[in-house]
Amino acid sequence: MKDTLDLPAGLPPAGLDRTARRILSGWMFLAVGSLAVAGGLALLLAMSRTPVVQDWLPWPWQSFFRKALVAHVVFAFVVWYLAMLGGLASAVRPGSLPCALGLALAVGGALLLLVPTLANQGEPSLNNYVPVLTHPAFFAGLVALAAGVALPVIHMLIRPPVWSGAVTVGVGASGVLYLLALICFALAWSGLPGGIGAGVAEPLFWGGGHLLQFVHTGLLLTGWQVLGERVFGRLPLPHRAWIAVMGVLVLAGLPGPVLYGLFPPGAEDLRRAFTWLYWTGLPLPPLVVGAALVRALVRGPRNWRSLAFVGLVLSLVLFGLGGVFGAFADGSDARTPAHYHAVIGGVNLAFMAMVFTFLFPALLKNSGPSGGPRLSFWLYGGGQALFSAGMFLAGGAGVGRKVAGTDQGLDSTRKLIGMAMTGTGGAIAVAGGVLFVWLALARLMTPGDKAEVKKAVSKETGINDKKGERAR
Repeated sequence: MKDTLDLPAGLPPAGLDRTARRILSGWMFLAVGSLAVAGGLALLLAMSRTPVVQDWLPWPWQSFFRKALVAHVVFAFVVWYLAMLGGLASAVRPGSLPCALGLALAVGGALLLLVPTLANQGEPSLNNYVPVLTHPAFFAGLVALAAGVALPVIHMLIRPPVWSGAVTVGVGASGVLYLLALICFALAWSGLPGGIGAGVAEPLFWGGGHLLQFVHTGLLLTGWQVLGERVFGRLPLPHRAWIAVMGVLVLAGLPGPVLYGLFPPGAEDLRRAFTWLYWTGLPLPPLVVGAALVRALVRGPRNWRSLAFVGLVLSLVLFGLGGVFGAFADGSDARTPAHYHAVIGGVNLAFMAMVFTFLFPALLKNSGPSGGPRLSFWLYGGGQALFSAGMFLAGGAGVGRKVAGTDQGLDSTRKLIGMAMTGTGGAIAVAGGVLFVWLALARLMTPGDKAEVKKAVSKETGINDKKGERAR
């Protein structure tokens, strides 16, 4: 029996039976919990670089630092993003066996990722997209996580939902792209020499890692559509155009596996082909949906007290800032991390807003007072923008990427100002992230209340739930 929450007209349906809600709660615990783990690892990273304090750690800090850095990145981006995909697929098409089994595999995989990290074992490989520790437990964790997310995705695609809202189309398209990425990983693995040495990691994750960026883009655009519908009471991009945009994104990703039939893994031609695929396939969909959002924002309404509105605007601005920075990135200096930190920040903000304004109502959980989550959005978004702008300023003056300390060569005022902005912005963004994780975990651990959720949704959207019309 479904305990369904009937949302006002123009908004996607929410409300699942008790079993489906428990499974979705599990995926949300994994998603938000991965950010908590990433935060704990960031604290250990800071301790390992602090004189005297570094000697308190149970591991030699010289060898532990890079291992903790790998695990931090994997939990902050890979586990967080894939858990959101698994959770959204479970919400779009609930299925007790595939969704619950997938959750168990994903949680087990995440735990396996921590084993070599906390044991200070394996060699770190800071390769693109999915950095790894060359340890069997770490690779087994990645495989279990990938398989766990694939199960609800495959179930969703085999048994499509009976309703076709924006979230269904977006998550479905992102799911197809995710399976294409897994095929690329499998083809790369089959074409590489045996063993899991550090030299294998970069060619192994290059092609599939590029397609994961297509997945993240699809989920970002889905978040924008859903948040826009929540804010404006209508889809920012009309439904047919939305289907077309997501279709273009999927078509752009389809050549990925084919490239492995043309070039061997690790070949320079393969690297260039995936880079070309990235730059030709990814820009158009965000531009189209972003333009529709800007038009909707100009038309209004604009409610700065709305979680959905604030999350949407900050995500759009930060992602756009990253796009501008990307036009100047050449891969050699700090302008490149300025680009991808802003873009990643835009994706994170869309997910953060989706958690509070879409997924919590689906779980019949009231998001509580909006002040705390709204503050976390502002802190994270503002801090990430300052962080990225500082990196862009310093990179333009010659500060290299992936360097620290005296290697940065801070010999000019521009470099010093840029890196000061980066440090300040990073601290502010971390504060916003910690606040979000705290509030989200607290909400997940509170019991659901259908009446309170319905009241909160009506207040958030300004839509009269009796008439299905926006309140005057």
